[in-house]
Amino acid sequence: MSLTARFVLILLIGESAAYFVFLIVKRRFEGRWQWRVDLQTIKGWLERVFLFLCLVYGLPHALIAFGALKIGTRVSDKENRVSNDYFFIGNILSLLLAVSYYAVWLIR
Repeated sequence: MSLTARFVLILLIGESAAYFVFLIVKRRFEGRWQWRVDLQTIKGWLERVFLFLCLVYGLPHALIAFGALKIGTRVSDKENRVSNDYFFIGNILSLLLAVSYYAVWLIR
């Protein structure tokens, strides 16, 4: 299997699992099971793809850039305030998923 196909396969399987994980988190913090693809969903997907790519290409310092971007966007967002717990749990889960994808990637 080509490396690109393997990358996409790991990402698709992981994001399918992420769908249900974040559905449970949304239920806990927002009190609803409704799931829709919105801007937050797309941003989360892009974050995990970015982190996974950086880990695959040996750029672990991208985690620092990721953290800085997350904090910077969090500080400037005055209209859409979410609880700190929700923000923290969502980001930790996103990082954990990306690192998990990488761990699967390392299995030969």
